[in-house]
Amino acid sequence: DVSTANIPDCQLPIKWTAPEVALMNQVSMKSDVWSFGIVLFEITTHGMVPYSGMPNRLVLSELLQGYRMPCPTGCPQPIYNIMRECWNDIPSQRPSFSTLKLQLEDFIITNYSPLY
Repeated sequence: DVSTANIPDCQLPIKWTAPEVALMNQVSMKSDVWSFGIVLFEITTHGMVPYSGMPNRLVLSELLQGYRMPCPTGCPQPIYNIMRECWNDIPSQRPSFSTLKLQLEDFIITNYSPLY
């Protein structure tokens, strides 16, 4: 679904919020994909706060300048690649949740199939 919705002025969890939501209050499935990438970061770091040590007021300006969190220690490169796809500057270039599901299934099958 590519539809968007405007949200009224409200407090947003900046470290989980896609730039287009923070700037223009435009929520979409693609902004949810951005947030999903942040959740993947949290999973791979066992709950580390995203943008650790960076105050909320700096997060958005850094993102707009192209900053992205580095690959977490111990995070498999294919999973980090998925995170980076989720954090694409251009919302339409972010994967769909269907694509993310397939990518994650492929990762699990490729790396952990003896366990299943």
